[in-house]
Amino acid sequence: MRPSKSDAARLLTQATFGPTIASIDEVHAKGATQWLNEQLALPLHNPSHWQYVYVDKGPKGDSRYVNSTMESFWLQAVRGNDQLRQRMVFALTEIFVVSTVNSAVDIQEDAHASYLDMLSRNAFGNFRTLIEEVSLHPTMGQYLSSFNNEKEVPGGRQPDENYAREIMQLFTIGLWQLNNDGSRKLDPVTGKPISTYTQADIKGMARVFTGWSWGATTADAYNLLMQPVAELHSTSEKAILNGVLIPANTNARDSLRIALDTLFNHPNVGPFIGSQLIKRFVTSNPTPGYVSRVAAAFNNNGSGVRGDMKAVIRAVLLDDEARNNNRITDPYFGKLREPIIRYANLMRAFDVKTYAPIVYRIWNLEDGAFSLGQNPLRAPSVFNWYQPTYAPPGMVLSTNRTAPEFKITHETTVTGYTNYIVNQVALQTERSRTEMSVYLDQVHIDEYLAGNVSAELALADQPDALIDRLNLLLMAGQIQPWLRDIVKQAINNIPITDNRARDDRVATAVSLIMASPQYLVQK
Repeated sequence: MRPSKSDAARLLTQATFGPTIASIDEVHAKGATQWLNEQLALPLHNPSHWQYVYVDKGPKGDSRYVNSTMESFWLQAVRGNDQLRQRMVFALTEIFVVSTVNSAVDIQEDAHASYLDMLSRNAFGNFRTLIEEVSLHPTMGQYLSSFNNEKEVPGGRQPDENYAREIMQLFTIGLWQLNNDGSRKLDPVTGKPISTYTQADIKGMARVFTGWSWGATTADAYNLLMQPVAELHSTSEKAILNGVLIPANTNARDSLRIALDTLFNHPNVGPFIGSQLIKRFVTSNPTPGYVSRVAAAFNNNGSGVRGDMKAVIRAVLLDDEARNNNRITDPYFGKLREPIIRYANLMRAFDVKTYAPIVYRIWNLEDGAFSLGQNPLRAPSVFNWYQPTYAPPGMVLSTNRTAPEFKITHETTVTGYTNYIVNQVALQTERSRTEMSVYLDQVHIDEYLAGNVSAELALADQPDALIDRLNLLLMAGQIQPWLRDIVKQAINNIPITDNRARDDRVATAVSLIMASPQYLVQK
């Protein structure tokens, strides 16, 4: 049975950076499974981030900061045909975090471009390969101090433990032993949660991550994985989690293989990573059954393969809990849309682009008082903009639920976002009525983007039809009567006296919908 257009838009809201009329028609015609399989089969985006930043824009781009990489991020997020891969890469950047903020790679656009490409090529691969390439990427190495990490000196210097800790806590197994449904295992004697690792395990793992440095000394060194330097690697015995001992005199590559195999095969990985991906794509509070089904897909893709990310993505997006429309009315189902995703949704819905060439100079978005309060590649720490377990005080916390994105949602950011979106959709009378102004940061206010709203302008004198179109594009057909009434009244309050009035009707409708609580919560 073919999905309705609203169902198609709902899948695209979860799985992409936002629906377009063309993509809605595609999913409506093909169905969720075929569309998903075709997305999983698409080749890597061309040009790559590295190609865009390091080749197309010259040896050092057009900026010594990471602005060129941000341009490339937005170009692929908004205009890439491989939308599922782009959303998956974004999700991975929020799990395997590197950042330009207060780090050794704060001004290296090539470092972050290469890191995004690494996540792209592993997004639909195997988790074992992904975690190895994350561990050996020089951007991660410099961000979390495993790059040029040296072996211990008896009675003196000890290896840096930063990456050793975070690869366990944040990237693979978490702090507590888990059941397959994501619930914590409890000690049968004390009734307390059981830790996944100890300080001794961190110490042993830190020795694993010694002796790794540049893969080359050429200009493209950030595009190559780190290579071992034997004299810097610890040859001591390494005791890591689950009682695994890496024998003394084991070289760097073999030590890494044993450590990563141990982490990869830990029973926590399926529910730990699976629940995070559910939260990135579908809902902040998945049921234990949903987590268990996704974890099962991680543990075995049906052909005996563990860690197949294609199987995991299918399990996340095709599960009944994701697709069943009955969930829409569940007050605990869904997630707050991140500001980055909201903004991309706007640009995709109205085909926002520059004239030629297409360049998205969208750089300074992290100021919550005046813009979005979130920016790609600029998380404040390795813990991202928010942690997946965050619960704001009040009903969410008291009912033992989570709402991670609310960590960056407060009075200042709500006001800042609303004002920013209103400015984005303010149509300019001195320009063609088929162009929608999208202001950028203050430095580049003259380099605007434009979107095509000709279809919406044609409906400006038909409020119900205009709302129906925006409802499908922005809300997957879920607009509630109270919001429809507010938007319709606001449209009717603007008499059509000239073309500017038609512009204002469309801008008002888009702004009211995108600022509404119902839009902000993805169902």
